[in-house]
Amino acid sequence: MNLVAFLSFIFITTYTPGPNNITCASFGMHLGYKQTFKFLMGIVSGFFTVLWICVLLSSVILEVAPFINTYLKYIGAAYILWLAYHTLKASYTSSSEIKVLATFSRGFLLQMVNPKGIFYGMTVFTTFLYEPDKAVISHAPWIFVLAAVCFSSVSVWTLFGNFIQKYMQNETLKKAINIVLSLALVYTALQILELF
Repeated sequence: MNLVAFLSFIFITTYTPGPNNITCASFGMHLGYKQTFKFLMGIVSGFFTVLWICVLLSSVILEVAPFINTYLKYIGAAYILWLAYHTLKASYTSSSEIKVLATFSRGFLLQMVNPKGIFYGMTVFTTFLYEPDKAVISHAPWIFVLAAVCFSSVSVWTLFGNFIQKYMQNETLKKAINIVLSLALVYTALQILELF
């Protein structure tokens, strides 16, 4: 395994904007880190689950059922567009409306329909860590490491959102940030659908 390529792929893919990171920045801005923590744990738990699924299916899923990727694209893009809409409409005057979205189950669900995470897992276990003769359980240390990297990424983005929250007294700035975060999510959805 080329360790430099592997680490570059892991950190660039994990820390660049995507559904998890953008949503966490938005929730951090609205609710702060503490109230977003359940959502973060949902993301990490869901990502952990997706990684195990990717290990189990990496050698056969694309050969046996390649059509699954198409369905994941559309489901994931639809969910991300739904998040973009709610991010755009966030008012900042009350955190209750977005608090309903920042739950463990929603963070977990996001991973089940997040093509970026699924493609990430499939790439890691088919390109960098593919060892056909090894038992599935031998990947456990890597899965824990990758889940920890995921946790650090969503934490950083949530803290970033929390940091810029103090500058949110200006209505124009609030709307501009909502628009930028929403457009980033829309762009992510369009990339998933390969329309951009």
